[in-house]
Amino acid sequence: MTSLHTIQSLFYDAVFDRKKDSSALSEISEYINATPGLNAQDHFNIYRDSIIATLNRALREIYPVCCRLVGEKFFNGMGTEYMRSHPSCSADLAEYGGDFAEFISGFKHASELPYLADVAQLELAWHRAFHAADESGLDLAALDEVSETDKPHIVFYLPVSASLIASEFPIQHIWQVNQSDFEGDDRVDLDEGGIKLLIWRQDYTMRIDPMDDVEWSILKQIETGHSFDSLCTILSENKPIADIENILPVLVQRGWIASFSIDD
Repeated sequence: MTSLHTIQSLFYDAVFDRKKDSSALSEISEYINATPGLNAQDHFNIYRDSIIATLNRALREIYPVCCRLVGEKFFNGMGTEYMRSHPSCSADLAEYGGDFAEFISGFKHASELPYLADVAQLELAWHRAFHAADESGLDLAALDEVSETDKPHIVFYLPVSASLIASEFPIQHIWQVNQSDFEGDDRVDLDEGGIKLLIWRQDYTMRIDPMDDVEWSILKQIETGHSFDSLCTILSENKPIADIENILPVLVQRGWIASFSIDD
């Protein structure tokens, strides 16, 4: 008797195999009953088309700008290629496509759009920020009560919704002109240069905040979990030297630093 695992593997292989006469499709068809007007493979194709359409729809909902940039037909083809090597590992379709940007960067048919993978990173960050847990923000009163002895051991944290993205392309501008409600000149000059962004949610407001190199370096170090003392030491070696004591309150005011702990 064929095991359930074997049948499931055959089913998966047949769904994502482009060859209609593949061995997986032939083998799985042996476990499907034919009916008048539909043979076993016809029945299977109904499931296959439904699965691929559902996963492609999930990808389009997470990456609508990428879809608009390449067109739905191309996007669906790219999505189908992605599915073959990146199976869904969650029952929640909102969690599918987490490494789609990495896939795009190596997808030869999208090589003429070198910014596409970075736009996908931005869209995934937006998607994750939208679904992230709520938080109340930095407790300034508690921070003010930290003793002088403990201050070097403070570890700051970005908002739980936050993602830091750097690109050599103007991906924020690309994203903006491809919103459904955008009005105005939709032309983008790739020679505008790169950008560093923080994508996050402030209460119920989604935000894409650009930042300069100094702000970026500080937030990147905070993201890696350095204590305040270590942060100051690392930033003192940067050129130009970051004035952490004056910049940090600004970052707090903007909401880019959301919580802290004391590193034991």
